[in-house]
Amino acid sequence: MLERRGEVGSEEASSVSLVELRRVNKIRRDFVANVSHELKTPATSLRLLAESLVDILDEDPEQARYFAEQLKNETERLAQLITDLLDLARLESEEGVQNPAPVDVKSMLMVVLSRLRPAARRKNITFSWKRSGSAALYTVLGDETQLISMFSNLVENAVKYTPPGGRVELMGESDEGEVIVRISDTGIGIPPENLVRIFERFYRVDKARSKETGGTGLGLSIVRHVAENHGGRVTVGSTLGEGSTFTVYLPRGQPRTSAGTPSSPPG
Repeated sequence: MLERRGEVGSEEASSVSLVELRRVNKIRRDFVANVSHELKTPATSLRLLAESLVDILDEDPEQARYFAEQLKNETERLAQLITDLLDLARLESEEGVQNPAPVDVKSMLMVVLSRLRPAARRKNITFSWKRSGSAALYTVLGDETQLISMFSNLVENAVKYTPPGGRVELMGESDEGEVIVRISDTGIGIPPENLVRIFERFYRVDKARSKETGGTGLGLSIVRHVAENHGGRVTVGSTLGEGSTFTVYLPRGQPRTSAGTPSSPPG
């Protein structure tokens, strides 16, 4: 009887493993298909632009200059796509934070805002930062490079999708347990039916607008992975025509390491 139970348990475990293997293989196939499509589009554009440039280089210098500028833009878009793909692949493979160190969230956010202020000024968009809680409670353990990437993606998106003259506000809260950062904008908003898929790889609410702004469709997926790798999470709320708010929750405790166990703070 015990042997039979053991056989049943083994069969169930094998069945679960097979289902999981099929799921992982499907995810891998879908990812490869998506990457192939996303790389093919700019590669085709580069080829067509280069051919057009060669054809009119001597005949129409002004038009040739236009094609050269478009060639430059497509090259930059392809480079950004490759960078985002490499970042996402690294985040997914690490499954945690390696060599975490104390990060001052307030100081880090000031760096992010400083980097993106020129883009905001070109659109006459106002930045603001408000904080509640003790400054001493705005430190988390993590990877500063990953965290800067996460918040840069969120603030950059807010600037991209906010009309000229709008506002982007960062609000921080902290207590003994976690640090909470909200990034709100007065932008175009996100349709309710799109909110459930907004953090998926290559998902775009408006593909035409995304191409116009240089988006790769990977930024919010990177945001989600960084938050989760730090033991946190990210949520979104939005109203069409009024704006969106992305909220990042980061524990002040110990983030997960690559081995999946809590790390010890540096001594």
